[in-house]
Amino acid sequence: MTTIYILIWLNFIYYICLQALYILLVLLSAWQLRKYKRSITFGEFRRIAQSELTTPVSLIIPAYNEAAIIVNTVRNAFTLNFPRYEIIVVNDGSTDEMMAVLIKAFNLRRVDRYDPKHIATKEVLGVYVSPDHPKLVVVDKKNGQRADAINAGQNFSTYPLLCVIDADCVLDADALLHMVRPFLRDPDVVAAAGIVRPSNGLTVKNGEIVQRGLPRSLLGMSQEVEYARSFQWARMGLCSLESMLCISGALMMIRKSIFQELGGSSPSAITDDMEFTVRLNAHVHDRRKTKRAKLVFLPDAICYTEIPETFVQYASQRNRWQRGAMQALLRSWWMFLNPRYGMTGLFGVPFFVLFDSLASIVEISAWILMVVVLVLGAATAWQILLVLYVAYIVNVFLSLSAILLTETNRLRTTSWRNLGKVLLATFLENLGFHQFHLIVRLVGAFEYLFRGRRDLGMPMERIVPNPSTS
Repeated sequence: MTTIYILIWLNFIYYICLQALYILLVLLSAWQLRKYKRSITFGEFRRIAQSELTTPVSLIIPAYNEAAIIVNTVRNAFTLNFPRYEIIVVNDGSTDEMMAVLIKAFNLRRVDRYDPKHIATKEVLGVYVSPDHPKLVVVDKKNGQRADAINAGQNFSTYPLLCVIDADCVLDADALLHMVRPFLRDPDVVAAAGIVRPSNGLTVKNGEIVQRGLPRSLLGMSQEVEYARSFQWARMGLCSLESMLCISGALMMIRKSIFQELGGSSPSAITDDMEFTVRLNAHVHDRRKTKRAKLVFLPDAICYTEIPETFVQYASQRNRWQRGAMQALLRSWWMFLNPRYGMTGLFGVPFFVLFDSLASIVEISAWILMVVVLVLGAATAWQILLVLYVAYIVNVFLSLSAILLTETNRLRTTSWRNLGKVLLATFLENLGFHQFHLIVRLVGAFEYLFRGRRDLGMPMERIVPNPSTS
């Protein structure tokens, strides 16, 4: 029985520390958001959009078997409000008709272009440009995974800033303006992250977002809340503590010189975005360097990405994210509690190891422990229910704080009805969806640690968009 009580207290202490850190991140995020809004001056983004001195950007779109959506993604990229940029689509050895679709849609012509090979990649089969769309470059190469495609796109890039998005992404028209602003204001900024939200429910015509909606399924709505929580206060709070160890691959901007210095993305990584961000943090926050560098998070640079709305695809995605996070952190184990990396080593890496990668294991063990305690008579059913109720209320409070922060910016819901749906989802998320997420992550951790699973999981099935809304 003594062992049971020790485990109960350990779980209790873990839970208190976790929730205290979450509340700290909420407060830091609210403060940083207020500070950010006060720093924006009238007409600043208009000057960036109109100035010939604005640093140009290379927009890289790695794609594999995306024939159903790639044309819409490129059309959306054409609509961006930015003075000078290029669009580099990398066909990573697709086995569907994606290359043929691109050639037909944009009147592509093959050209002879030198591959500088700043970073080694799989063989490039051809480079295509469009006489109708001078900004567009399409690189056709052998399959080497998403990271290899990003590296290939970087090899053919012209401009000093790289912006990487996924092939299923829809960018807000002013996304690049917001992303490039910190680079213009502060030469120490080397990388920037933006907000990612579900695209399920968007209405897009000719590449432009004309209406924002919500996912239709309960699973989709639970992810709507999860994304708001993750990007609205978690990343902003972590960034203020120099501990943002995951810049989403759906929207990242980085100086090309830094990208090349780090050797680019790793094709062997399960989740190349997190693995690269951890390496980037090690490079940026190394106290042995005389020159300081910064990573920033931008609460008004918005990207929408497709989310899974079936439990099978959701489980595959979250399983891969769990395995990828563990791989990235284990590859950089030497940063754990290492003062050489400042707050990143002393707080960021321990936070992601103890309260992210291991959270599912601890929480599942807590559920099992509650059953054991109940069976042994160490606690009554009412006491167990009281503990669950308190945990539920705290989780709802954290989700509501993210929704309220969202309502203060351009991502606010478009109607009272939609706001009601989001608020309802915050109460339903912890009644089954969260527990399913825990089980999926636990399976992912087991498969990585004990089965050595390193594959990328099941790809999402693409649904051909309705022509009337695309």
